[in-house]
Amino acid sequence: MRFGHIDSIILFGGAPLLAEFALTVAGRGEYDLAVFSSERHLEEVIPARGEKLETILKDNSVPFYSSPDINSDPRIRPLITPNTLGIGLGETWSFDSDLIYRFGGRLLDFMGIRLPQYRGGAHYSWQILRKNRIGCCNLQIINEDMIQGVFDSGAIVKSREYFFPPCVRIPQDYFDHAVREEIDFLTEFLAEVRAGKEFSPFHVQENFSIYFPRLYTPKHGLIDWRWTAADIELFVCAFDEPYMGASTFLDGKRVFLKDCRLEFNDGPFHPFQKGLLYKKANRAVFAAAGEGTLVIRKISDENGADIFDLIGTGMRFYTPANYLEEAMLYRADYDSQGIKKE
Repeated sequence: MRFGHIDSIILFGGAPLLAEFALTVAGRGEYDLAVFSSERHLEEVIPARGEKLETILKDNSVPFYSSPDINSDPRIRPLITPNTLGIGLGETWSFDSDLIYRFGGRLLDFMGIRLPQYRGGAHYSWQILRKNRIGCCNLQIINEDMIQGVFDSGAIVKSREYFFPPCVRIPQDYFDHAVREEIDFLTEFLAEVRAGKEFSPFHVQENFSIYFPRLYTPKHGLIDWRWTAADIELFVCAFDEPYMGASTFLDGKRVFLKDCRLEFNDGPFHPFQKGLLYKKANRAVFAAAGEGTLVIRKISDENGADIFDLIGTGMRFYTPANYLEEAMLYRADYDSQGIKKE
């Protein structure tokens, strides 16, 4: 499979990878570039740059469009020529058969997971919970099976695995490291296309498929203090930056925890002591957690305000059973505007 001469690129989606890749492509000046995104993605702040995606694209003169439905958007079809390459980078829509046909096999989806594992959403949160450190880059042909909900069914054109180093602990760490790997991967792909490389697409082995659903931190990020100390540490890490944090309750009010590390200097503790705050020192709260201690450095209220100074020893973190049950039963559903409200 060869892509032929490419003189224009359309990027679909959002998030840090799209921002950085759009700037990379624009900076080289080798292609006409356009971005189609959604209102939700354009409003998201890109942590590494501290600005919204919309601002970044504007400031760097990258043409972009906000589209609630890419298939009915009249602005997309005139941009597609026999020399146009389309790449999806976390897009919120599914492409219809007409758009797929117009690209003539040159519409690809980037997947930053080890296919067919970690299908679904919240990939890095699930990887943290499972202590998995294998990253992967895939470019996959978007086909009509995906319209019917058979996601990730297209042939893979290019793939590369890599490893996250031990210093990577929270989702933002994963994002930051992954973007560097992904930009290198995508840049290499464009160079191969320009050189006329012949690709050999292949399909994933479906017997290795794993699916984990999307997460919504306010509903799913509730700490169960009956878990082991190690499992609680992983859970708090999984909902750390760029998310609002794993949550629990303190004196009847919901609080959000970040920057958590497990230590074993003071434990073990009896199950009745779990969640008790037995020490404050060096801008950290020490919470009893069975086998060891959870040292927590960031605690905020539901509005994101720091409440560290309001916390005293002898208080206890706890999570009511009804919140834990709701967390297990809730299914997050997103569209181009964000989380769908019930």
